[in-house]
Amino acid sequence: MSNPVAGLSNGILGTVLVQSSSVPAIEDGWRSDPKVAGMGRTYAESEQLEGVYSTMFDAVADDDSMSTMVDAQMVINFRLNDPGADIWVDGRARPVVTTFAPIDGVDATLTARLSADSMHELLLGTLPLGKALLFRKLKVSGSKTKAMGLEPLLHACQAVYPDIAPQT
Repeated sequence: MSNPVAGLSNGILGTVLVQSSSVPAIEDGWRSDPKVAGMGRTYAESEQLEGVYSTMFDAVADDDSMSTMVDAQMVINFRLNDPGADIWVDGRARPVVTTFAPIDGVDATLTARLSADSMHELLLGTLPLGKALLFRKLKVSGSKTKAMGLEPLLHACQAVYPDIAPQT
């Protein structure tokens, strides 16, 4: 059976999307692999995500790589969707503290918006940070100069996440 061309994007990559019963669906330029039975995502519920992320952030809370974040007095808000989670990483003191609700009277230095699956891929290292930004899988708002403080946090989390992440 031949694969009919569903559409052609004349964007940066000039991607051709092909649809067929033998070709997996493509969403936003990335193959979507089913992870949770019948749901196509890594985390079925917010509670599962919060449990894994609590363990991960606790493991890196006093890591040496948090110095950049603490020195810059950064508060990072990760707003995840599908499932939804509002993660606040408070780097104003050591150890870095993580909560799943806004911190009273504190604005985020940096807000990162992305899907839970994109965050999962970032933490596994299968979605490079540059590609996440380029393809708008990750949208960042706030101080662009302080945005570099996200990288040490990401690297510290990448070191522990694969051992605690759900197996896909």
